[in-house]
Amino acid sequence: MAESNSDALPLIPLFKVFMAPPAELDAPLLSVLHSGYITQGKKVEEFEEVLRGFFGNPRVLTVNSGTSGLHLALHLLQQPHGDWPGLTEQVDEVLTCPLTCTATNWPILANRMRIKWVDADPKTCNMCLLDLERKLSPTTKVIIIVHWGGSPIDLDAVARVQEVCFRRFGFRPHVIEDAAHAFGAEYGGRKLGTHGNTVVYSLQAIKHVTTVDGGVVLLPTQRLYERGKLIRWFGIDRERRSGTGTDFRMESDIPEYGFKFHMNDVNATIGLANFPHIHGLLARCRENAAYFDAHLQQLPGVELLAPLPEGTRSAYWLYTLRILDGERDRFYKHLRDRGIVASAVHQRNDTHSTVARFIALLPQLNTLAGEVACVPVGWWLSASDRERIVDAIKTFSAAIAAESALRTPSIPLKRRNKKCLITGGCGFIGHHVVEHFARNTDYQLVVLDKLSYASKGFDRLRSTGIFHLIEIFCFDLSNELPPGLFYEMDAPQIEVILHIAAETHVDNSIDTPVPFVENNIKSTLHLLEFSRRLPNLKHFVYFSTDEVYGSAAEGEAFKEGDAHRPSNPYSASKSAAEMICHSYYNTYGVPLMVMNVMNAFGERQHPEKFIPLCINKIMKGEEITIHAYKGATKPGSRWYIHARNIAASVLFVLEHGSHGEKYNVQGEIELNNLEVAQFVAQELGKELKYKMHDNPTQRPGHDLRYALDGDKLRALGFALPLTFWESLRKTIRWMCQNPEWLDIGSYEHRPENLPVQRRAVQPGAAVDQVHLKKGSSGASGRDSAGALAGSVPFSKL
Repeated sequence: MAESNSDALPLIPLFKVFMAPPAELDAPLLSVLHSGYITQGKKVEEFEEVLRGFFGNPRVLTVNSGTSGLHLALHLLQQPHGDWPGLTEQVDEVLTCPLTCTATNWPILANRMRIKWVDADPKTCNMCLLDLERKLSPTTKVIIIVHWGGSPIDLDAVARVQEVCFRRFGFRPHVIEDAAHAFGAEYGGRKLGTHGNTVVYSLQAIKHVTTVDGGVVLLPTQRLYERGKLIRWFGIDRERRSGTGTDFRMESDIPEYGFKFHMNDVNATIGLANFPHIHGLLARCRENAAYFDAHLQQLPGVELLAPLPEGTRSAYWLYTLRILDGERDRFYKHLRDRGIVASAVHQRNDTHSTVARFIALLPQLNTLAGEVACVPVGWWLSASDRERIVDAIKTFSAAIAAESALRTPSIPLKRRNKKCLITGGCGFIGHHVVEHFARNTDYQLVVLDKLSYASKGFDRLRSTGIFHLIEIFCFDLSNELPPGLFYEMDAPQIEVILHIAAETHVDNSIDTPVPFVENNIKSTLHLLEFSRRLPNLKHFVYFSTDEVYGSAAEGEAFKEGDAHRPSNPYSASKSAAEMICHSYYNTYGVPLMVMNVMNAFGERQHPEKFIPLCINKIMKGEEITIHAYKGATKPGSRWYIHARNIAASVLFVLEHGSHGEKYNVQGEIELNNLEVAQFVAQELGKELKYKMHDNPTQRPGHDLRYALDGDKLRALGFALPLTFWESLRKTIRWMCQNPEWLDIGSYEHRPENLPVQRRAVQPGAAVDQVHLKKGSSGASGRDSAGALAGSVPFSKL
């Protein structure tokens, strides 16, 4: 490419499509098009023969895309053969790295295999081989590796991992190399595709060699090659036709179905025209990369990837830098202002909702994903282009260095190694605790949740923005924890257990008490048994409820040592589980602390709960039932506390509490349920329609008031971080701005139509502060509108 004589360097593309000059391409392409047989395969066969010579592998198949090639490679492994056990759908897993194009990993889903994510190596951006070995299991049947940017991974180390798997489990996982970036790359002095693995190349429009779209599959055995040759085109054997008559299109019997993955003659013709240029293209890319290697050494804030070992040559489809200390966006802007485009190229795959069930903690990738930046390195760069890029990176680095010299040195973040297991972490209180710990501790967080109806799946954790920082396992604790789960969680590293999971819907406990009570007791018992096997466990925190003490009289507040008087099966199950926890503390030395919490509210609460239910009904103009004392004149009351205050109290207890002790977490203020409904109506600027009700026949054992004494925790120095009125106001606003959490997504009232701020209704406020109209339906603080027909039950989390 000729150097530009212009003073202003035009925008340098990150990639540029290469096509052969028209004179070299037009004639053969037009010949194929005019022949009428553009899928006859003659040019495909010619192109494959050229590729066989280039790679030194006779088992070469062309396909219509690299993605099709990966799908075909996995499909070929489903059948057992020899010592290969085959694949079992929805059981066997593929170890793969998420730092790649989704084209690498979506074929795993299409073949109905399970994904197990492997961390990335910050030195190479390839798969971390240490983590790869750690992730081996009896269901690890396939390993997909990506040669990031065209630089090969250590294939000898991958082969050693295969042998480790064989020694442990009796089989060698098959290795598929995604070499989409790496056409012409070499490892150990040999081109990729000659090391005994299946290798898939992409010939898409922006790759070194292009057929506009297409791919190449190199197979390690003749059996896989012969099957792949048939399956890429419907399973039809082109060399065998029906013997009946002269109709050449009639195929013979098809013993195994296949796909339309084959390459056609038009694409092959384009590839044949492009291929003679490959050596020159690779040489230019490598020359550009060598220039960057020489001129970008030891720059503050900019880190190069590790140098390649002897005998390894990159194709340099990408030239990757790591931009440190959170400065990548600034780096992008700095280069963009100078007419240079930089990019991370690929979004990590594991954060997409379609693979949420496979979420895993990948601490190295969590850092690396925010640092990766790729600058132009392609064959089209001129000498002056390279100089401009180097100068831009150096000036960026110099600015970072100058600013760093003026800053006070920061304390490095602690490495996340010790683990905290949180049960019920997908639930309402649980996800607030998970978020608080992710942002305020250095624990590796492991979440165990059975994903019941109340969990909303992973949606709560996704919404917090910390989803990629945690490990999640879907498991029902009413069953014993199996050895495999112990292994997967790396249980010996668990130092803290926060047992939040429980069935909490009081109405369900009344309707079906036996399975409800069994679940809450068995889940706690199984977790306690699990905790006895943990060599490094320092704290076991059991979440209990104010309901274990029963209904509180006016002016009464229960202290930690007061007797339990549960009123319904739910509170009885929590009381029983609490007693079992204390027995394990006394008998086995489980490092127990119990926390009794009160009525929680906050963002992402289930719409059946009182405050979101009030928001929903008031916005729709519906009536609310307010449960009341006998005579229907005095509403029942609750102490309310924001879930983030509860999360803060948990961390405080871990740091200041003592084993064997109980701690009440008291809300800031006690409100009757009418006052809460009034405040919600005031904030929404809507009329409140309500009815007092004093006969909850559908809720025997109903308590109208709960109260805890919080002096013990306050004496240790704990204070609620969030004030009640302001946090309630923000919660109302947030729920209205995120109506999917109210299940009113299409409702006509929109957040932009709501008042920005309204005066709070304080306890005892005059009724005429809000629009009140007596009607018929409703709620009490914990129990909501469940006592009457047409209302929704409410129970405490």
